Formats: sequence, structure tokens, C-alpha cells
Amino acid sequence: RRKNATRETTSTLKAWLQEHRKNPYPTKGEKIMLAIITKMTLTQVSTWFANARRRLKKENKMTWAPR
Repeated sequence: RRKNATRETTSTLKAWLQEHRKNPYPTKGEKIMLAIITKMTLTQVSTWFANARRRLKKENKMTWAPR
């Protein structure tokens, strides 16, 4: 059964994203830490960041060097 991310969960991820605007790619260690904090799986965290980067790019709010 799929569980949607809650506001508390995403606020942690959004905070990380705001702090790392110049390079919005968390390392594996950072993803693991965020997964533990948010009680999400590593896959969910990775997917959330991929989607968040896509959303930001679409809104033209951020530019960063591609990896």
C-alpha cells in the first residue's frame, strides 16, 4: 500500500533543498539520513529529489550545473 508524503515529511526535504540550491543532489549518506528522519525509503527520497529538481527547473526558479 502506497503512502503519500506528509507535509512534515516534505518540509524536511524542502529545507535541505533550500540549503543546497547550488547543488541539489544529496549524497548517498545524506539520502540515508533524510530517509531515516522522514521515515521514507531511500527510493522514495531519491524520487522526491528527482521530482523536486524537475519542478524547480520547470518553474525556472533554480539553475545548477548538471551532474
